[in-house]
Amino acid sequence: MEKELSEKEQQIIRYVIDGKTSIEIASLMCLSEETIKWYRKRLLRRFDAKNFASLVHILIEKGLL
Repeated sequence: MEKELSEKEQQIIRYVIDGKTSIEIASLMCLSEETIKWYRKRLLRRFDAKNFASLVHILIEKGLL
């Protein structure tokens, strides 16, 4: 079974793709910068990605993005 992305995770990924920083994303989502960083690290670990570009590639390949 493929790993699903929560709505919040999808939103964070889209903001990163749009070039937003963690501070900007935190402001837009009414969360702390640390929370956004936690989500980003968690996504990288979960999909065994070395960086966010490779994460996006993996998610596209799996049809999750």
